Amino acid sequence: MTDLRLFDLNLLIAFDALIVERNVTRAAERVGIGQPAMSYALSRLRELFADDLFVRASGIMQPTTRALELAPSIARVIADIRNNVLSDRAFDPGKTEMTFRFGAADHREVAVLPKMLEVLRRLAPQSRLVVRRADGDNLSTMLESGAIDLAMGYFPDARSPLQSEVLFHEEFVCVFDAKACDVSAPLSLEDYLDLPHIVMSLRGEPGGIADPVLAGMGKRRFVFMVTPHFLAVPYLLHGFRALAAMPRHFAEHCQRVVSLAVSPLPIKTEGYDVSIYWHARTDTDPAHRWFRNLVREAMRPASASS
Repeated sequence: MTDLRLFDLNLLIAFDALIVERNVTRAAERVGIGQPAMSYALSRLRELFADDLFVRASGIMQPTTRALELAPSIARVIADIRNNVLSDRAFDPGKTEMTFRFGAADHREVAVLPKMLEVLRRLAPQSRLVVRRADGDNLSTMLESGAIDLAMGYFPDARSPLQSEVLFHEEFVCVFDAKACDVSAPLSLEDYLDLPHIVMSLRGEPGGIADPVLAGMGKRRFVFMVTPHFLAVPYLLHGFRALAAMPRHFAEHCQRVVSLAVSPLPIKTEGYDVSIYWHARTDTDPAHRWFRNLVREAMRPASASS
C-alpha cells in the first residue's frame, strides 16, 4: 500500500490534465507548468501505479485500461478538494480567468454559441471557452472526467449522477433553396414529396422522423443523400433542388447566413426537449452554477419563442 505521506497531490492534477488533453505539452499548459515538469510527473505516476497509464498511438497519448479506471475517481478527488476545501465559495465573473468547457453537437454549437459568446465576453471578459463535441455515447464519460463542464442537447438516456434541466422545446422544419426548388414557404405535401431529400444520420441510415408518418399515410419520400454532418447540409442545399429537415434553431441560422428558406413540415412530427447536463459533483460549485445560468439567460429568447 502506498504511504499517503509520500503522495504529491500535484501528481493527481497532472494525471487529470493528461486524461483530458492526451498530450504532454497541452497538459502542461493546462496546469501552468513546463513540459519537462509534466513529463517528470508522468514518470512518477507510472512508477506510483505500476502501469504505463498513457501510450502513444496515432500521434496522441492513449490512456491504458488502468488509466481509464483511475480517471473518474481522480477527477472526483480534485473536484472535492477544489470545491469543498480550497474554495471560499465566492465567484467573481468579472475577474475570473477560468476556462469553461462546453459540449454540444456541431449544429447546436452553431445555433447557440453566438448568443453565449456575447454574454460571456460581456460578463467574464477574461474567461475562455473550449467547445467539444458531445453525443449520447460519450456524454457521461466527458462530464465524469471533466473534459466538459456542461453539455447541451437531447440525451434521453442520461442517468444519475448527471443532472439535467430542460431549456426549450425543439421542432423540425424544412430548409431549402426557394429559387433552385422553384417553390416557396409554406411547402405543400405535394412539394415536399416531389423534392429529393438530404438526411443527416450519424449511423448512415436513410430513415428519419418523417418516414413512419409518411408510411402511415401510404406515401414515401425520395432520400437521395445521407450525411453524418449537419453543417454540410445547408451548403449542399444552396443552389440545389433538394430539401432537408433540421431543428428550427439551426434552420433559422441557415436562413440568415446561407439565405435558405424555412418552412414548417407539411406532416405532423414530434419535437424534443433540448436540455443542459452537468455532473452532480459540480452542482453547488459557484463558477459552474454561474456558467449554467449564463447559458439559461443566453437561451431565454429561444425558450420563450418555442
